[in-house]
Amino acid sequence: MCDIIWCKKDFEGKPCNTINYLDPYCFWNWEGTINCAECGAVYYIHMIQGKMYRGPEDRPGQKPDTSPLYADKPLDGYRFYGAGIEGRTRPFECLPRHIYLGVPDMVKFSIRGRPVRGHRPQPPSAGIAGSYGFDWDIEKLSPDLYEEYQQKIKNGEVSEW
Repeated sequence: MCDIIWCKKDFEGKPCNTINYLDPYCFWNWEGTINCAECGAVYYIHMIQGKMYRGPEDRPGQKPDTSPLYADKPLDGYRFYGAGIEGRTRPFECLPRHIYLGVPDMVKFSIRGRPVRGHRPQPPSAGIAGSYGFDWDIEKLSPDLYEEYQQKIKNGEVSEW
């Protein structure tokens, strides 16, 4: 849950009507100025424990301390300003590292070398969402996985629980 600043300043002859979202992680105990993502109006706010203690108060002519994480215009066809737009929103610092961006690995075996039931692709006989309950005959349902498992047992790669 986050707090918002709904900017109603006149911008280009009509109300700005931009909702600026203040995420609680960065604004939990915070005092300073923040800009509107659309019109650039500067507001002073003071938040204590995630609640708006004072503000938003208009501060024309001041330089903002920070920007909102994102903003949108719900009354204007939902124009959206995502994180990291220069001069409008601040960058989102919690993006995953480059090694986590890509295709997820398919896991066939657990850390102890036992086959897992949730691997893909599941055979057509798996039923709805590949659920076998407690009765899972690996030799009949996934012969290739069974052969790979037998090789792991021979090589000593399977450990006890």
